[in-house]
Amino acid sequence: EEYVVVNPLIEEVAETMEKVVEGCLSIPGIQVEVERPTGVTVYAQDARGAPLRIEASGLLARIFQHEIDHLNGVLILDRTDRESRKAAMREMRERLLAQS
Repeated sequence: EEYVVVNPLIEEVAETMEKVVEGCLSIPGIQVEVERPTGVTVYAQDARGAPLRIEASGLLARIFQHEIDHLNGVLILDRTDRESRKAAMREMRERLLAQS
């Protein structure tokens, strides 16, 4: 399924959490474990401006959370633990140096 959502907000989150390894096109080649709720209810508007409410679970819930994080200036590195973030930053630096 494809969705067009304008100004999405997460209204509700599931109580259950799950850690899954995520990647991101904003930081190619980097993957870190991110803990997120297993389900969300997203409130938004559709392409015509009509109210829209989507209840999502599993992978779709994770995708909504990931993309809404981007709208709020949050990357997966902000959602992982300190050691994973440090390792990812080290890997990114090493890749940049290797390209020089």
